[in-house]
Amino acid sequence: MKIERMETHGEEKRIQQDYGVSELCAKVLACRGCDNDQIRQVLNTDLTLHPCSSPELTQILKRLDTARQRHEKVLIAGDYDADGLCATAIMKEALDRAGIVNGFYIPHRLNEGYGLSAQTVQLAKEKGYSLILTVDNGVAAHAALTLAKQLGIEVIVTDHHVIQQEPECLTLLHPTQMGKPWQYCCGAGIALQLSMAMTGARKRPIMLAAIATIADMMPLWEENRILVRLGLKYLNERQFTAIEALNEKKCEVWTEKEVAYQIVPKLNAAGRLAELCNINNIVRYLLLEDPAQIEAAAVQIRQINQKRRQMSDKMTKTAMERIRSEDAFHVIADDQFHEGIVGLVAGRIMNETHRPTLVLAPSTQGYKGSVRSVPGLDIQSFFEDLRGYLIQFGGHAQAAGVELAADQLEPLRQAILAKMETLAIPLEEPVLQVLPVSAQQISLTALHELDQLAPFGQQFEPVTFEISGLTILQYAKMKEIYPKWQTTNGSDLIDAISFNRDLDNPHPVSWIGQLQINRFRGREKCSILVETVE
Repeated sequence: MKIERMETHGEEKRIQQDYGVSELCAKVLACRGCDNDQIRQVLNTDLTLHPCSSPELTQILKRLDTARQRHEKVLIAGDYDADGLCATAIMKEALDRAGIVNGFYIPHRLNEGYGLSAQTVQLAKEKGYSLILTVDNGVAAHAALTLAKQLGIEVIVTDHHVIQQEPECLTLLHPTQMGKPWQYCCGAGIALQLSMAMTGARKRPIMLAAIATIADMMPLWEENRILVRLGLKYLNERQFTAIEALNEKKCEVWTEKEVAYQIVPKLNAAGRLAELCNINNIVRYLLLEDPAQIEAAAVQIRQINQKRRQMSDKMTKTAMERIRSEDAFHVIADDQFHEGIVGLVAGRIMNETHRPTLVLAPSTQGYKGSVRSVPGLDIQSFFEDLRGYLIQFGGHAQAAGVELAADQLEPLRQAILAKMETLAIPLEEPVLQVLPVSAQQISLTALHELDQLAPFGQQFEPVTFEISGLTILQYAKMKEIYPKWQTTNGSDLIDAISFNRDLDNPHPVSWIGQLQINRFRGREKCSILVETVE
């Protein structure tokens, strides 16, 4: 992997002087190119959420109040990923508290697919629902919306996905209409705004919306930054029993990284392996209060996630054995692959080989799959003149879903490879950008201040540091496998550990990785999670 050292252009001195932050934090803000408004957002300590009062939200509140007065049945139509599940739970709790008769439905990923379907609308009619409220979906459900209108069912759409054609519905609540500071809201973030307007700001909906914002990798600016910070604050009160029960690692502090690795995959796993559970039970789980019921359900969710891990590992191994190193675009199909896992496998192979990758599993019409792309190759544009090979296509620049007939697999593969030859896209090894810092700039105080810049994520990514000037006190292999250096900068002890078992260098000049505080039994120490050394 090529190393590229980031420049700060001396901007850190101005930031340090103007905002009174440490040299380490000033360097981080400077290398990320933050303008003054973004710096103020990052350094803001006010965790007050901003209630939205858009005309669309006001109209929705009036319609829901009418439903309450008329004792109408309202159906919450959700989605099977973490954002959709959290959004559904938020709305379910809000409607219950508001005294509105309601039910909810999450579609089966494999049998029904994404979003509100005509079948769900028909069932809603048969069960006496007169109003449907979508969360995290709906802007593309044109067939379902048309049927709802024909059946006399009104539909409120709350969604954050790209609007390609204006949906025909009673009201649409979307971040593009809501404007600043809500323009980056995910599905659960929009649901939270409705919930706050109906029943006030409460901790569980805020925590669920924060989890969903992390899960959907939304830009961490404006309202999202406040929401995630506040949600993490509440999570660290350790009162959300259903979330704590999913935390196998038992992390000492909830951070955006811990949520992303410990919670989000477990919520998503149930949707990916829909045949192993009723996905609607995940919504019920998030609203449970009884500790015994929570633990019993959490065991099942953890088991499903473990099964997802095993299947993903096995599928990745099989797929890696199938790839041809000379191909500029990997297309891999197998009749034993699982449709719910193909996106994970495609992402892994793309990261491993630095090639765009399409992984396909069998479907009723042939194959369904997911494609993951590399920087510089827009999948939407790439497939524009290949749609003739496909039954369905949808996605964005770096990831997409496809469906095709079985007899189109090989023609599609050949067309993809032929197009890659004409594009001549330089598929180079990725560049690791690092921020050089000296050992003297590292201290517990500086790392605590660095933590205050969190959350890190979309559009404000965590920085990879290159630390030089450390004195090595000891080098060993932890568990006789993982390299560990005990070092000092003259005043602080700093542990550097790598989980790259192939890394073996007792005397590096610099360490490249993440700076973090290692917490153990109430004690704190500066540490480096090492990716590589120089």
